Amino acid sequence: KLATDVVATLMLKDMENDEEPIKLYINSEGGDIRNALMIYDAMQLTAAPIHTICIGSAMDEAALILAAGDHRSATKHSVIAIGQLETNSALFSDLTNAKANLDLVVSDNKKMLGILSQCTGKPLKEITADLERRIFMSANDALKYNLIDKVVAK
Repeated sequence: KLATDVVATLMLKDMENDEEPIKLYINSEGGDIRNALMIYDAMQLTAAPIHTICIGSAMDEAALILAAGDHRSATKHSVIAIGQLETNSALFSDLTNAKANLDLVVSDNKKMLGILSQCTGKPLKEITADLERRIFMSANDALKYNLIDKVVAK
């Protein structure tokens, strides 16, 4: 529901004035990759520049949205985390459905890695190696990693 509301708001703001920047404030522990990709796709469809600002945390899927902004920033005490997708849905299924679920997660993980590669300018191979383990970053670390463009102070 929240992701659908975000997409609707992005589209509405873009239709109202496609030259006025849209500010997307992020404080999220992550969540469903389907929702993150829906928001990412909506961001790609807007003509208006999107300013993503992390206040608090941007974990995993939320970090993908943060990195995809046209102007990306985080407050100095923010925490940003990136890592591979996780699933346990295959554990509670028959083998045929478990394989289908796992194939979907692998496909989604590749999409996420590709988007992060594109947003950071880092080679896909480097992003893939870096995300073997979840990485927690301060705002300054995220700036160095090129997930954001600036650390916001007063």
